[in-house]
Parts: sequence; structure tokens; C-alpha cells
Amino acid sequence: MNASTKEYAYIIIGSGVAGSTVASKLLEADPQTSILMLEAGPKVAMKDRRYWWDYVVNRASGYKPYNHCEDRDADNPSVGKTDWHSNGSRTMMYGGSAVHWGGWCMRFKPEDFELKHKTGRGGDWPYGYDTLEPYYCRADEYLSVCGDETVQGPDGRWADDPWRSKPYPLPPYPWTESDGEMVESFKRLSIKPGHMPLARYRKCMATGSCKYCPFGARFSGAQTLDDLLSEPAYINLEFIGMAAATRLVALSKRSIGGVEYIDPDTGSPVVAMGDRVIVCSGAYEAPKLLMGSVSSHWKHGIGNDNDLVGRYAISHPFLSVTGTKKENKERWIQEYDFPSLMSRSYDTEKQQANGKIFLMKYAGSPNVDIADQMIRGNSRQAIDKKISGSRTIQLSAFMEEMGQYENRFTIGEGTNRFGLPRTRINFSHPEDFNSRAGVNLDLMQEVINDMGYDVDPIKGRKIGDQDGHHTSSTCRMGKDPTEGVVDADLKVFGTENLYVCSNAVHPTCAAVNPTLTLVAVSLKLTDHLLSQQL
Repeated sequence: MNASTKEYAYIIIGSGVAGSTVASKLLEADPQTSILMLEAGPKVAMKDRRYWWDYVVNRASGYKPYNHCEDRDADNPSVGKTDWHSNGSRTMMYGGSAVHWGGWCMRFKPEDFELKHKTGRGGDWPYGYDTLEPYYCRADEYLSVCGDETVQGPDGRWADDPWRSKPYPLPPYPWTESDGEMVESFKRLSIKPGHMPLARYRKCMATGSCKYCPFGARFSGAQTLDDLLSEPAYINLEFIGMAAATRLVALSKRSIGGVEYIDPDTGSPVVAMGDRVIVCSGAYEAPKLLMGSVSSHWKHGIGNDNDLVGRYAISHPFLSVTGTKKENKERWIQEYDFPSLMSRSYDTEKQQANGKIFLMKYAGSPNVDIADQMIRGNSRQAIDKKISGSRTIQLSAFMEEMGQYENRFTIGEGTNRFGLPRTRINFSHPEDFNSRAGVNLDLMQEVINDMGYDVDPIKGRKIGDQDGHHTSSTCRMGKDPTEGVVDADLKVFGTENLYVCSNAVHPTCAAVNPTLTLVAVSLKLTDHLLSQQL
């Protein structure tokens, strides 16, 4: 095994939104900072017109330029009572999973930081919403989030749920024409309609091809990395792709000296030495890396003396109610490739014990893919007939999930195509899950019925397959080592220089997309790291 002769101030494992954010802020503070960033996956060209045209023409078949980087069920065997699917949930590549992220940017609410205290289930954060709120504001600006206009009160706070100390940086995308009937239904049922907060720049051309944008109108970690690696001042930033991290090297119980990774040129293990190591590799890979780093100092893996690494795995159950009408007289089709209408009226403390839900109008309907119809050679008349035929509408929701000790990710047998160990997923819903989800589906069906749509009694109400899109909590924060794997500063308990910064550290996943919260947590971490240098 070779050892690098160069020692870095920081080694960052993973190049997604967390890793790129941390690197960006460290280098802003000191351009001379030496950073090694390791990424297990390859680089796929972004903002490339050729790739974009290929995607537009072939997207009906599921083609994306980064398909070969997306996760597969075969690499993550599910052994629990509830099947857990990983297909397409992560992208292992330059820029990480934010490459296929939808850009949704909702904050967690105050009660989300006290889930166990309020319900007896899941976990609590070691701090509350008020602590993270300033970092949410910075995350909004960093991601260029657009959202509902708000009014500033006499206390200086901006009226929103949850409260804000600053307004959204950009105005919201308007609702589409087809959103209108659901907006009116929301109002009749005392559900507050809102505009989806999005990390999409105003240059977005909204053609419905957001899974691969020709000019980067949605925030992505890949764009941040491009900027960092092309900046001449950052002479000590080094990036290595196709370099799977396989082990953390412990010099003592408290000191982590470096990272072993696979050299992409030779295929041999190499050790890089660093003063601080930050694991930003996500809720699948972070716990496996800690568990696999066994030594005389850590017999069960780093940070795992209390058998908490990999436990409490959660994601977002996806609920949907679909309705149909016989005709689409208005000839509505979905104008965006993302939802513009949402509501947090059932994402409240009152709903928390049952499992809060975040409502959104599904972006896939009503829709006829006109480009696909043309590619298939259908005539103008045939396409017109299809557009004005039956109309389908879907109301979707993410449902909050409470972490359970028994739900765990561990190291599986063999490795995947990037040299990372496979993930063994043991996950089971609690016995009351289906009944609680049914209560939420009833609330959603009320909207569909109010709009005058017929709900199919079999296909119209659905609890989606459990998948890994928003996996969290596998290295969760806690007040002490009996509650979690990392402390409030994301430092692994029992160490002095090892940090985890990914969705893995979130003790809860709330009812909303976790990416904005991850960026806020990443910004908080960089403030802590920079304070340690003073």
C-alpha cells in the first residue's frame, strides 16, 4: 500500500452538495487551504447541448446521460419485511445526487427538531430551529431559492411557516393553468396553497427537461465544483474521481490520520493523510465507511462503540391519489417538469403523531408528451385527440417517517461497479404504518373528490414503494454517544478530527425534501471548522 507524501488540511469524501458547499466556504475564507476531495464516481459533462438533445429525444425510454451512475437494487439487497428500492435514488458521480435533484427547498419546522419529545418516536436534534434559522437564510441565498412573497412583522420576522428572518431571495414560479382547479379546491377545503420553493435560477426556460439542463438553471454540486476547480487562486484544491474511499485510518482512539482510497490509475489502495476528515458521502456510504474502519482502537468500527452506526434509517414514503375526468376540454398539459403548487397545511405539529404530510400537485399530469408523440410519427389530428381526451390529475405527498433502532444499513457482500461495498438494508415499517398512511390518503382523496374527479378504488390511492431518495439518520446527531453518532458540530463522538456531513446526520427527515436543510447544516459546519482555526 502506498502513502501520499502530501498532507492536507482537509480530506472531503464525496463531491455532492454537502462536500462542494463545505469546500467552497473553506476556500472562500482562505484560498490557500489544502483540500483533497475524493469521489467514487465518474464525471459526466453537464450543460452540454449534445447530451441535452440526446436526452430530449430519448427521455421517453428513460435515457439520461448519467444513467450509468445511478443506484441499482442489486447493489443494495433489501432483507427486511418492507422492500426497500434503491434504483435511481442516488447518483454516484461528480456533483453527487444533486445532479438529478428536483430543486425543492423547504425548511424543516420547529417541531421537526423535537420529534421524539413530542411523539415518543424517532429522534430529537441537539438544537432547535432557531439555531439553524440563520443558516437557512444563507442556504436560501447560496442556492438562489425562489418562493412565496412574505410580509415582515413588527418583530422583524417574515410571516411564513416556519418563520423567517429574511425573505426569499427570488420571487416564485407562477402556478400553471392546470394548477388552478386544485388551488380553488384547496381554498374551499381550508388548505393553504403555496408556490413550491425552488433552487432554480430565473434564467430557467422551463421546457420540461430538468433532469438534464442545457445551461445549469437548477443548482447542482457539479456547477460549484466546476467553479472551484477553475479558480486560479485555489491552487491547493485537488479532486480525484473514480476513487472510492475504503477505510479511515485511525492513529489513536481520537485521532483519524487519513483515508485509504482506490487509486483510479493503478487500482491499488493509497492512503492520503489529513488534519481533518469530513465524510460527505451520503446516508448509504457514510455508515459503511465508519463500520468498515475497524482497528485496535475501534473494534466495531469508528464511532460505533454503542452500536448506533447505520441505525434509524428513514426515507420518505410517497403517497398519491389519482383521479380522472372523461374530457380535457381545456386541453391542459403540464408546463413544467417540476411541481409549482404545494401546501404544508397538513405538515403541522397537530399531524405529527400520525406522520405529517407535505402536499404537492404531481408534475407528471395532466400531460401528453407531445415531443414523444411526434417522434412516434403520430399525426397532428391524432395528437390533438389524445390531448383533449380523458384528463388525469394526481395529488402527491411525502409522509414523515420516524426512525426505528431495528432499521439498519450494514456492509453487504462484495462491491459495486465503483468499488464501494454493497449495502445490506434491513428495513420494516411499524405495524401501524398502513393505517396511519390511510388517514393521510383520506385527506388527499377529499381534494380529488372536491375537484370533481373519479378516484379509482384500486389504482387511485397508492402508498408508493419504499425507496432511498431522501435516506437519512444512519449517522444521526445526538446530545451524547448514547443518542447518536455525531455531536451538534457533526464531529464523530470519541474523535477529535472526524466529521460526517450528509443527510445521514439528520435525526429526522420531516415531511419535506432534506437538501436545503443539508446545505444549512453544511454552512454551520464550516463556521465551526473555521472557528477552530482561530
